Amino acid sequence: MIICSIDIGTNTLLMTIAEQQGNKHLNILHDIHSIARLGEGVDKTGVIKEEALERAVVIAQEYERICVQEGVTHKVAIATSAVRDAANGAAVCGKLSQVLGCEVRTISGDEEGRLSFIGTSESLSKKTVIDIGGGSTEYVTGESSVIKHRMSLQIGAVRLHERYLKSLPPAEENILAARMEVRRQLGFLPQASAMQSDQFEPGELIGVGGTFTTLAALDMGLQEFDSTSIHHHTMTAENISRITHELLTTPLPKLLENPAIHPKRADILPAGALILEETLRFFGATSCKASTKGLRYGVLYDALRQLHTGKDNSSLHA
Repeated sequence: MIICSIDIGTNTLLMTIAEQQGNKHLNILHDIHSIARLGEGVDKTGVIKEEALERAVVIAQEYERICVQEGVTHKVAIATSAVRDAANGAAVCGKLSQVLGCEVRTISGDEEGRLSFIGTSESLSKKTVIDIGGGSTEYVTGESSVIKHRMSLQIGAVRLHERYLKSLPPAEENILAARMEVRRQLGFLPQASAMQSDQFEPGELIGVGGTFTTLAALDMGLQEFDSTSIHHHTMTAENISRITHELLTTPLPKLLENPAIHPKRADILPAGALILEETLRFFGATSCKASTKGLRYGVLYDALRQLHTGKDNSSLHA
C-alpha cells in the first residue's frame, strides 16, 4: 500500500508519501516541503487572498502529479490554522480538494495537537511536543500513547510577524509587545494550571515545524538543510536566546544571505524563534530537541490505523 498525507498549513504545504512494508514499518518515498504562505493577511482580513490560494494550487498540482507517478493508493489531506480562521476556508478546501483529487478536511487545533504528538513521539517516555506553525502553536504533553494535556494557541510565526514584527529589525517596543502576547497566550495552557499546583512535569521538550528545523540548522552551522543531522538535534535554551537575539537585530536582506534559512521563511523566522524562546522560559526548560516529523506523520499513522482496524498507531514508525 502506498499512502500519502498532505498538511496544508498557514505557511507551508507538506507532503509525505510512504509505502507500508509489513505491519509496523513505513518506507518513506517522498517528504516534500513547499511554502505558499496561504495564511498571508488572514489575521487582519479574515479571508485567504486569491493570490495566496493560487500559490497553493500550483503546489497542489505538482503534489498530485507526484502522487499519480508514485501510484498512491490512499491519500489524506488536512488543513490547519489559516483555513480554520478564514471566512472563505470552505471554498479554499473545495478548490484544493478538486486539484488533489481527495477531500481536504479542516481539523481543529486540538486534533492538530493530537496528530502532531502521534507523528513526533518515538519513545514511551514523558514528553511535551511543541508544533510552532504559521497561525497557531500546539502544545501536547503525554507519556507513551496517552495524552495528558493538549491545547492550540493563536500564536504562530506568521501571525506574530504580521502583528508585531513586520519591520525587520523590529523596534524594541514591538519586540516587547510580541513577548507579552506570547506570555499571555501561554498562560491559557492547561499545563500552566498544573504547574501552579506542582503537579506537572513536561518531560522532554520536542519541537516540530520549520522554526525548529531552521533554528537547529543555525545552531549546527549547517550550510544547507540536512534532515538526518537536524532530526533529534538538541538545542540549549542559552543558544536559542542567542540566535533569537541575532535574528531580531538583523535586517531582512542579511537574513536572506544565510544559506540555512529558506528565503520564503526568513521574514517570519524571528517571530517563530521568539515563540520558542518564551516557551522554553515558560516551561523552565534548559533545552529542547528538534524533530523533522510531526503532523503529516501523525496523519499517516492515524490513516493506517483507520484502514487497518485494530492496529495501534503508536506502533507504526518510519
